[in-house]
Amino acid sequence: MSKPLPKIDRGMVQLTLPLSELPSQKRRTGSLRTKEGVKDAIRTALRACGLSRETVADELSRLTGDKISVHTINNWCAPEKTDRPMPLEYAAALTVITGDTGVVQAAVEAAGLVVLSPEDAPYFELGKLTAEDRARAARKKTLFERIGK
Repeated sequence: MSKPLPKIDRGMVQLTLPLSELPSQKRRTGSLRTKEGVKDAIRTALRACGLSRETVADELSRLTGDKISVHTINNWCAPEKTDRPMPLEYAAALTVITGDTGVVQAAVEAAGLVVLSPEDAPYFELGKLTAEDRARAARKKTLFERIGK
């Protein structure tokens, strides 16, 4: 007696998009590599904040709830340790401790994103409101011209 064939569901199937349609395919290979820039930004932030790496490690451990040692921070900074990147979930804590947004900026600037400091955020908001006001004024002018005809 032969084995019964398994019943295969021939229902609807999700089709995948071809990779050539992805926006990322237009980018050059390696164009979003940020390892070196992030490591340099970490070194700069640590140097500029004036805190010892021991203090930064203790504060990172306290804020994140994970044990982070000085050795770990040294690995994040060392240019030759390319296999030891800083995890993204620690970037916010490092930014708060050092007061430097450079680490996050170095990680996202290749994608065309900008990081605003709390001091710069009101200027951005003001610019956005000004642009909206100008667009609204232009729309009003157009409407008044239509009414006047």
